[in-house]
Amino acid sequence: MNVYKVLKLVSGNSLPPSLKLFGLWGMHIAGRRTLGVFLDPVLACNLRCRMCYFSDPDKRAAMRGHVTERQIQQFQKALFHRALKLQIGCGAEPTLYPGLVDLVEMGKKSGIPYISLTTNGQLIASGKVDLMSLVEAGLNELTISLHGTDKDTYEYLMPGADFALLIKLIENIAQVKSKHPDFALRVNFTVNSMNVDNLSSDRFWRLWDKCTPDIIQLRPVQNIGESDWKDFDYTVIKEKYADTIGAMVEQCRQRNIRCIAPSFDQIDMVDDIQDSVSSIIEDFSYCYISPDSCYKKDFDSATDSYESYHKRHHTSRRLLANVFGMRKSRNRKTSKKLNYRVD
Repeated sequence: MNVYKVLKLVSGNSLPPSLKLFGLWGMHIAGRRTLGVFLDPVLACNLRCRMCYFSDPDKRAAMRGHVTERQIQQFQKALFHRALKLQIGCGAEPTLYPGLVDLVEMGKKSGIPYISLTTNGQLIASGKVDLMSLVEAGLNELTISLHGTDKDTYEYLMPGADFALLIKLIENIAQVKSKHPDFALRVNFTVNSMNVDNLSSDRFWRLWDKCTPDIIQLRPVQNIGESDWKDFDYTVIKEKYADTIGAMVEQCRQRNIRCIAPSFDQIDMVDDIQDSVSSIIEDFSYCYISPDSCYKKDFDSATDSYESYHKRHHTSRRLLANVFGMRKSRNRKTSKKLNYRVD
């Protein structure tokens, strides 16, 4: 069993809590890869999506900066050798970063098993970013942020985007997948009261006559800060669940597409209260990097390594102590991860 499957087993529900932490401790002391590195190489976006904080002028003005070549080299030396996955693009638009191909190559040379890019795709479709070059450099997956499947909805919810470029992007992806069939396409669709009908009947699938997604994830809109979008009432989404999200789950099953979506009862579960074990695992394995932050508040990428940091914080001893001293009923914090069912 490879290390990626081991970590999924440790994070899942099939093991007792103590064994989950014991497995994580074992991987840590054995020098195995346990990190999910989430990297925003630039804090900017070319769009002003209404459900995103980039639609707020004050937040947009505060989001600025890009990682330097020196920072990237420091991140690689300090952390990449412990990364299971490199996710490029988390809360901003990574295709604005000019060194994207070099970044992917650096991750692949560091032995990171899986590299993914999340983007609105407009700069790829326009030809300013070459998707084929990224894939040939080692990119394993592309995630498209998509908020509508018709021109009016797409362009209204994603100001600055061109629906014609979305069609061109899909054609581009189809060409790449014809040469690299293992390259994965993920579609991230944020559902609200305006676009929920885009998931009904064939309104979603008519986009994909040239290229079929490998993974589709659906999630109700969340209030992530000031934005143009103000409707966070899920009443309409719940009323239309059977003909939209529910139907999409079944259609994905028939098409052999992995679908990550909430059940009807999970629609309101935006903030998920984690048990102590889950929060420990997430805190330990989650690594966020941006132009002004890296991993932990007291982690200095210029002088620290993964090993020196955890040695200083006695992480091995603390993990082992939690194996034998955890309280099963304790809840520690909330999480906004996709904790929905997978079909």
